[in-house]
Amino acid sequence: MRCHTCDTDTDVRAMECQTCHTPVGSPALRPGVRVRPVRGVGRAAAVAVAATVLFLLSTVAVQPVNALLAARAVDSADGEAFLLSAGLLELVAALLYQVAMLAAVVLVIIWTWRARKNLDAFPGAAPPLSAGWAIAGWLVPFVNVVLPHRVVANIARDSLWRLGTPWLVHLWWGAWLVFLFGERTIARSTAREFDALPYPQTSADFQAYADHYASAAGAYLVPALFCVVAGASLIVLIHRVSAAQTARIARGMPTGPILPGMTVAAPAGPAGAGGTIGA
Repeated sequence: MRCHTCDTDTDVRAMECQTCHTPVGSPALRPGVRVRPVRGVGRAAAVAVAATVLFLLSTVAVQPVNALLAARAVDSADGEAFLLSAGLLELVAALLYQVAMLAAVVLVIIWTWRARKNLDAFPGAAPPLSAGWAIAGWLVPFVNVVLPHRVVANIARDSLWRLGTPWLVHLWWGAWLVFLFGERTIARSTAREFDALPYPQTSADFQAYADHYASAAGAYLVPALFCVVAGASLIVLIHRVSAAQTARIARGMPTGPILPGMTVAAPAGPAGAGGTIGA
């Protein structure tokens, strides 16, 4: 017989489909269980993640620019104006990064929660953590070092029909943790170094600022590289999971118009299918 989830031939003597691991005879969706669209919010989350990476790179790129401004201040009669320009440039880059990061965090949490809730409608899926952890796991201190990885790993396994966690999940989370702790450590260190700089009065003082910015540019390169890896792998992961869940939901829904909140009836046949779709 053909599997209702992945539409491949399945041995009726088997307990589950060898491709997607859905129990033999089960529908693509559990009848009456609400499913939520993930493609739109997934695209928005991917765009926000990409913007976060780009603005993070811009905060690194302004460091050598600031070093040049500080170097010009060495021989300038109005050296403080160059340092003020450097400070404003760094502030703008940091603000853009923080805004993009906040948007990315909110959208990724929404996407994670929707994708996790959809697992409740997938026969054969057995998520060990409740859907609430798809939100709380990101927000609770210390717990947020572990649980987002576990939740997304479960979403990826049950959405992409894998017995093991896809390597992209490990790559994303490992790179994210290295970036997170590395960037914070370097930020604290560079802040202490900046606070220790003298008030700019002499050429040597301005040169100290130039040396500080040049050193900061090199220090931030490694965390920035891990941020790029984490962002790229998360974008690919969101795309793959969203596409897989959208395709499965489409298989479980009958043709014809479906209004938000409508419960659709299971089609005729011993296996049945159906679900409730909501915004």
